[in-house]
Amino acid sequence: MIKISRRKIAMGTSLVFATSLALAGVQSQAAEVVTLQLEMASYTNDMAPYYADLVSRFEAKNPGIKVNVDNVAWPEIGQKVKTMIASGTSPDIVNNDEYSAEAAAGLLYRADEIVSPATLADIIPTFLTNSEYNGVAVAVPDLASARAFGYNKKILKGAGVTKVPTTWAELVAAAKKIKAKYPDVYPIGVPLGPEEAMTELTIWGAENGARLYNPKTKKYTLDTPEFLGALNFLKSLVDQKLTQPNPSKTNRTDGAWALFAKGKMAMVNIGAWTPVWLKDNGGAAIDLGIAPFPHSPNIKEAGPTLGVQDYFKGYKANGHKEEIRKFLDFLFEPTNYQGFLKAAGGFIPATKSAGKIAEATDPVMAPFIKMLPKAFFYPGSIASWQPCKTSISTYSQTSLDNPKKALQNMQKKCDGFAAKS
Repeated sequence: MIKISRRKIAMGTSLVFATSLALAGVQSQAAEVVTLQLEMASYTNDMAPYYADLVSRFEAKNPGIKVNVDNVAWPEIGQKVKTMIASGTSPDIVNNDEYSAEAAAGLLYRADEIVSPATLADIIPTFLTNSEYNGVAVAVPDLASARAFGYNKKILKGAGVTKVPTTWAELVAAAKKIKAKYPDVYPIGVPLGPEEAMTELTIWGAENGARLYNPKTKKYTLDTPEFLGALNFLKSLVDQKLTQPNPSKTNRTDGAWALFAKGKMAMVNIGAWTPVWLKDNGGAAIDLGIAPFPHSPNIKEAGPTLGVQDYFKGYKANGHKEEIRKFLDFLFEPTNYQGFLKAAGGFIPATKSAGKIAEATDPVMAPFIKMLPKAFFYPGSIASWQPCKTSISTYSQTSLDNPKKALQNMQKKCDGFAAKS
């Protein structure tokens, strides 16, 4: 008979108990690790390596948090996020240009819940105002762009255009001179393809006094004389063959900007990131001029520019508020945020500190930053805006076929969405 001492039994029991505690500790530690799911707009090919480096350094400083980044092409990210939410797999952080419908549905944390007071205080106030829903900021601006009138200095000078057009009449006169001197150059770009048809409508409408939405009456203002006048003006440019052929099929980037980069288009709507895009896409030799858009006789001076703004949003579904806050505060640290702006390809900073540096040191960005005080933005705080803008874009693409009918269709659709929201 084998005898086992009570001491050995006790030791064995203690060992098992200690091992169990250790395993429980490991399991507890593993259970405490939170994984954040980020759906991020891929502005350029540099975004993926930027996030890979950022996440690596963030995880090293925050061992209890893992971050999974999904870089999504810009045209696809809105629909992908909607699909994720509908299927019950909500992301934790999203970077795109929409927030109002999600805020109306109660899906988002407030801005002051997902970044620290210091980070929030550094955001440019105008940008933060444009992040509000029902008077409360529910998204954190990450970057912005102001639109401007871009022109090829060499072509204008060669055609004898001694003054940059400031009115529609001067624009037509300059376009005719360009066409006469350079028959193979399209004087004016009017990209009404699916990429950015709504932007063209909005910009040219604004230079005739039009706006998409009246916050006082809380009504969309699309079927108006101002927008009709703008579309009729664009139609006249097309009819005179002063634009590229088939505007409704011309996208901004691979259409108008690609022609501009080749010296085949003289004047076009540009964004703050266009100079960087040109350098990366064969247009480094273009002597780019930047000015306010020409305006109609109904406007006494250059009208406001369109400001476009993107956001970081934090989603409530997974309950990761503190982890979201840690990550976004880390991203907005000055060095990390400068890296974000650089990877994005040339946008206006959303923070006061970065904006001052850019205005003082970046000659390309400075003109766009100076335009911001007169910028107006899409009505992103309106819950019906997301479906409304889709309709505006759709009808804008064929708006020059029958301007009045296109505007009536936009108005009807957007009024319908507003009534349901």
